[in-house]
Amino acid sequence: MGIEEQLTTRLTEAMRGKRVAEMNVLRMVKTQAAKDRAAPGFTCDDEDGFWLGVIQRYVRQQKKALAEYEPLGERAAAQIAEIKFELEYLAPFGPSVLGEAETAALVDAAIAETGAAGPKMLGKVVGAVMKAHKDRVDAELVKRIAAAKLG
Repeated sequence: MGIEEQLTTRLTEAMRGKRVAEMNVLRMVKTQAAKDRAAPGFTCDDEDGFWLGVIQRYVRQQKKALAEYEPLGERAAAQIAEIKFELEYLAPFGPSVLGEAETAALVDAAIAETGAAGPKMLGKVVGAVMKAHKDRVDAELVKRIAAAKLG
């Protein structure tokens, strides 16, 4: 069963069970996919890849929103809870992200490969890691580790 079918099945079950939070997140993902499909010049060779991309973009968007809401504390508690639920709900659809130790090893390899020797080379190191391991690493973690290693 493809990702689109899984999402549709989950949406149908959520609607039958009157689970509003699940319905909301699934509808948001499906709406984003519809927008992407309606864009001029859209082509799709890999349906599951398309859906994974849509979900990953939505997750990144929600993580940014969470970072903006967290400083508001109690005033944004409802939004924070909703975003955390959405991130947790969509986690099974995301790629498995490497941990800190594995990411640090990739950063070390990129530093050796690029010959980076200072903080001015941070972008080159992060770029090398992201180019080679885009779906397997967290960009923020790569940047933080590279910055620490390059001083």
